Amino acid sequence: MEKKGDLLNQLAIISDLLEKININVESSTIVLELSKPEFDNTFELIQKKYSVKMSKPKNTFTINLGVVNVVFNTSSV
Repeated sequence: MEKKGDLLNQLAIISDLLEKININVESSTIVLELSKPEFDNTFELIQKKYSVKMSKPKNTFTINLGVVNVVFNTSSV
């Protein structure tokens, strides 16, 4: 299946849906497990979108979209 669309826009839609979910939650966190190459590509893409130069993380990094935390991890496999 072909994957289309901008990653941050897709995550923003998911974040918006989670913020409006019909239950009271203490916190909302999405954890995405990625291969090392995909992790590196995702970090570079997000760094470019935010226009901020950050040091490259080893195994994990987090972004906040509204009240939702999105955690990107490298797969342990």
